[in-house]
Amino acid sequence: MTQSFSYRDIAVGYSFDGPRVDVTREMIKEFAMASFDNNPLHWDDTFMAETTFANGKKFDSIIGHGLMSYSFMVRAMTDWLWPDNGNHKRLETRFLNPVYPGDTLHVTVEVREKKETRKGKWLDCAITVRNQRDQVVATGDALAEILS
Repeated sequence: MTQSFSYRDIAVGYSFDGPRVDVTREMIKEFAMASFDNNPLHWDDTFMAETTFANGKKFDSIIGHGLMSYSFMVRAMTDWLWPDNGNHKRLETRFLNPVYPGDTLHVTVEVREKKETRKGKWLDCAITVRNQRDQVVATGDALAEILS
């Protein structure tokens, strides 16, 4: 995915596709193990079927970790920027809808603003994660520092 570019090569409105990821139960389980997150939201179907959450919310099954979606957003930025173009500096994220086993997530990134300061060249980016039903599951505001 990485192609060399400079700050002047990128226009406001530039967008690109990040990873497309098929979410599986095994992936959710492995993420839970790697993150030491033993919340039954991520591994216990019985718990999910029997539990009513705040405001009467029920889930169809176990759900993927918000930080799993976050990791795909980070991957989109680092695949684009590293090793030669720049650095991913910040990502503020909102998790809007659950991610279920069987979902296919697709990340897109769009440059919203360019700003050059004494300390660097910056791109403010909007990141969106959608599932196969085109439902937005997460959004983010990212900041990239461009090296040239």
